[in-house]
Amino acid sequence: MELLLLTASAIVLLSLIWDMFITVLSGNGAGPLSKIWYRLVWWGLLAIHEHRPIHRLLSLAGPFMLLTSILLWYVMLAAALFLALAALPGTVENNLTGEPADLLELAYFVSTTISSLGYGDQVPSGFPWTMASTVATLGGTMIITISLSYVLAVLAAAIERRKLAQGIFGLGETAPEIIENAKLHDSQQSLKVHVLNLTSELDHQALKNLAYPVLKYFHSPRANLSAARAILLLSDAFFLRSILPEEKRPAQGLLHVVDGSIARYVELSKANPTGRSEQGAVLTHLREAARESGATDEMNETFDVALKSYLPRRNRLVQICRMDGWHE
Repeated sequence: MELLLLTASAIVLLSLIWDMFITVLSGNGAGPLSKIWYRLVWWGLLAIHEHRPIHRLLSLAGPFMLLTSILLWYVMLAAALFLALAALPGTVENNLTGEPADLLELAYFVSTTISSLGYGDQVPSGFPWTMASTVATLGGTMIITISLSYVLAVLAAAIERRKLAQGIFGLGETAPEIIENAKLHDSQQSLKVHVLNLTSELDHQALKNLAYPVLKYFHSPRANLSAARAILLLSDAFFLRSILPEEKRPAQGLLHVVDGSIARYVELSKANPTGRSEQGAVLTHLREAARESGATDEMNETFDVALKSYLPRRNRLVQICRMDGWHE
């Protein structure tokens, strides 16, 4: 029994260290436990959202998952210490009577130790348990300190995410509006600097989504603050830009920069393409937008060829929107 409890304690502690390291410090996505928790909560909410929109509730999901994952790490540390102490009776004793602590008193001792409140009437019986308690206190302090820094970084990134959406929607609510308002083909009246700044912010967001995996669950209840919708809109606008007559196209270098930023964002998002069921509607929507932007009937063949290569990326951008709760 002692060996079983010690083994369980070691497994819990190693799982905690691994999950926290991957999630907070690696910059390569969520750890296995956090990833499972995020997906369970988010997929459950999305299942409800598809039948009845709950944008306000979805906007609370990200902060909820962030705080509960930190609580999970704290509880795992307490569980690892409790199992280790329970495996060896007599490691904790009453400070006044010297009697070994029972399971309830062990739980009390663990809570006061990892919360840094200090020993009460229950204390370690001697070395090496005094050292183990000190290490546990240090571990609890590290979890709180690292988690606080992580929370502040995630909240800052969430604000920047909405700022990116505002910057894109500030150019227009539709792809033809962006094409008209940006005037990227006109060197005297263009917003090239603004667009380049947006692509830089887009690159940063792509990396932050990877570094802070819970960030993609910070849903905006307002459509005009959704970064996923904004990036899809920007992508459509620059796709249409690429097939317009040459005198209306922006510089090739600018097209390449924007295209590369969107491609990196899609790649790092790891979203799977959607099915083909909506491609007819997409074709109609983009063809109408192209005409509104100045495309002529003679360009239909060029449009069809370009659309074939663009659709896979657009399908993945649509999937990102749906994963963000915007399937309307």
